[in-house]
Amino acid sequence: MSLQNPAAFLWLIPLAGVIVLLYLLRMRRRDVVVPASFLWPQRVEEVRANALFQRLRWNWLMVLQILAVALLVFTLARPQTKQSGLAGEVTVLVIDTSASMGATDVVPSRFEVARRQVLETIQAAGAGDRLALIEAGPLPRVVFPLTSDPARQRRSLETVQPSDAESDVGEAMRLASALVGGIDGARIVLLSDGCFAPIDDFSPGKAAVTYQQIGRSSDNLAVEALGASDTPAGRQAYCGIRNYGLDARSAALTLLADGKPIDSVRFEVAGGKTWGRTCAVPAGTSVIEARLDAKDQLAADNVGYALAEAGGSLRILLVGPGDFFLERALALDPRVTLDKAPALPAGEMGSGSSAYDIVVFDGVPEQPVRARAVLTFGRAGTTSPVRKTGSLERPRFVDSVGHPLMEGVDLDGTYIERAEKVSVQGSARVLSESDGGPLVVARAAPKRQVYVAFSPLDSDFPLSVSFPIFVANALTYLGGTVSQEHLVIRAGQVFQATLPSDSAVLKGPEGIEVRLDAREGGRSVVREATRVGEYRLELAGATTQRLYAHLRSERESNIEPADQIRLGGGQAKAVESPARFSDFWRPLLLLGLVVLAVEWWLFARRS
Repeated sequence: MSLQNPAAFLWLIPLAGVIVLLYLLRMRRRDVVVPASFLWPQRVEEVRANALFQRLRWNWLMVLQILAVALLVFTLARPQTKQSGLAGEVTVLVIDTSASMGATDVVPSRFEVARRQVLETIQAAGAGDRLALIEAGPLPRVVFPLTSDPARQRRSLETVQPSDAESDVGEAMRLASALVGGIDGARIVLLSDGCFAPIDDFSPGKAAVTYQQIGRSSDNLAVEALGASDTPAGRQAYCGIRNYGLDARSAALTLLADGKPIDSVRFEVAGGKTWGRTCAVPAGTSVIEARLDAKDQLAADNVGYALAEAGGSLRILLVGPGDFFLERALALDPRVTLDKAPALPAGEMGSGSSAYDIVVFDGVPEQPVRARAVLTFGRAGTTSPVRKTGSLERPRFVDSVGHPLMEGVDLDGTYIERAEKVSVQGSARVLSESDGGPLVVARAAPKRQVYVAFSPLDSDFPLSVSFPIFVANALTYLGGTVSQEHLVIRAGQVFQATLPSDSAVLKGPEGIEVRLDAREGGRSVVREATRVGEYRLELAGATTQRLYAHLRSERESNIEPADQIRLGGGQAKAVESPARFSDFWRPLLLLGLVVLAVEWWLFARRS
């Protein structure tokens, strides 16, 4: 038990002193003449009470009055009792549903332990306690808002499911802070293993943050890398296995081409090390699959997928100050692995081999690059397919030609604040034109290039549905056309799917079945591929496309629980048994009233 206002006890001395003093003071009485004294019983006590400063005698009335005052003062000191539990009077619970929470180092899994703790918190909450639950998944969501309805809370908790994807814990914590950051005494409780990126942009406001760590072990093997490349010996598949544990582990690896085994080997890898394997890829292979047979704690990263076709994946470098709309549109393509840099790295300048397939210049001048293709927005350079001749203020769209790059793209009515006035060079072709000159220019040789005369942020183009369609078309044009029958994505990745009709059904592992409706351009945004495995996009019962979701994330595969996490520049240490403090003044006040009632009864009886 603890006290919020221990200074209140100072009132006990003068109040109790006044009560004692009243029992010592002489009582003034009026003299009354009576016929005979024998009619009155001896009242020695009354005589003693009339003497000033006599020795204090035991009196139950005085004791009860002092006890009542003591209980009142104790109530004013606001005593609290310490209780074990996650919830306070106002609490937001944040449950991590990322891939690492599927680890089985605790029974049955980290996620199930976290969900059980949420359920126990709901059941133990007081009548006036308000709880909210936020799911920290690939897309954070409020499972239920602040409420005191346990039945609703339990029903909503059943909708929370684990995923095989990375989670955005930072956004979930910021959402929790927005809910209770302005409430005194509120709590934000994070139930997680701490396997996520440090959260820098976060402030809890007036709320206290508690990190409930879940998990014990780091024992895990993972498919760290999988792909195919051309070598002098022909097309080769490569696979890398990482041991995130401390001890050496043995396991078996099987490589498959379109579902048929092409290689199988048993191996041993030391703790913290990586083991690799290569083998020839049969001609005509579309999808390479790696299956790891290992008795580790996380199954989601024991399988991997990769497209065997050239152009099946695109490594893109975005150079510029940053543009959320452009980054989002690039990330929607399931083939894309995106890196960002404010300036072009020295190792990517000039000629030679490159780590990237496409370099995108956004608002910075185009430079000579090693990558095989370039997309430029708003700033022509020496190697661009155009030459700058001036500037345009508020150019108006005139027309576009028929070209795969402009398919489904409508620039009519697009507002452009400013653009470059350019002239076309060499074999470049104008695909879209304004009243002041070219808006979109493409060149196929010697290097595939696409030039847009304005930056996205200098227009309202990013707000239209045509913008992600244009970016997708540009990537297909620059990266090379690949078979649309197969796609490989990261679990939880948001991407665009092309539908041959108005709607289709996406079916996947764990009973996932989602109806997709086509938007403008015959595309639909897919967010539901959150589990590792094979998915089928079906139209009227016929499979039109197969998708393969994998988990290749060092952050999720390194399942060692974090003892402390970084929040807003500070540190939050893990706690094993969170405590809450409950006010204890109500029982004391009730007991004080009972004492006063007993004192009144005793006084009335003696009178």
